[in-house]
Amino acid sequence: MAMTASAIRFAPEEKEWIASFAEMNGTTFSAQVRQWALERLEDEMDARDLAQAIAEDGGERVGWDEAKRELGL
Repeated sequence: MAMTASAIRFAPEEKEWIASFAEMNGTTFSAQVRQWALERLEDEMDARDLAQAIAEDGGERVGWDEAKRELGL
């Protein structure tokens, strides 16, 4: 996959903090920031999908125990 460069500005101490964390985890600054950004995007999209599903479901809720019974678990 081809990648493009993007600029994000950090205060020097923020960049150092992120770089140190990335190094502890055996990755690069760029890879760490990219991972966090994509994870946050996925979380935000999941939250949006959930809010939409709740708005469209007519208010019906099923408890965990009932859901397991219905699935035969």
